[in-house]
Amino acid sequence: MNKYLGKVSQYYRDVVSEMRKVAWPSKEEAKDLTVVVLTVSGILALFTFVVDWVINSAMSRLL
Repeated sequence: MNKYLGKVSQYYRDVVSEMRKVAWPSKEEAKDLTVVVLTVSGILALFTFVVDWVINSAMSRLL
């Protein structure tokens, strides 16, 4: 049991140590990146919708 607790505490210390090394974005950078992600997601969703609509229309005319 003591061996298990030692491994858990070492894991926790390692996680804390690694998290201190992370270069976190500023609030402004996080907002900007969120806008980029949402914009690209919207464009891809619109593209997928258009392609699906074109294929669906073509298939309905063929069948």
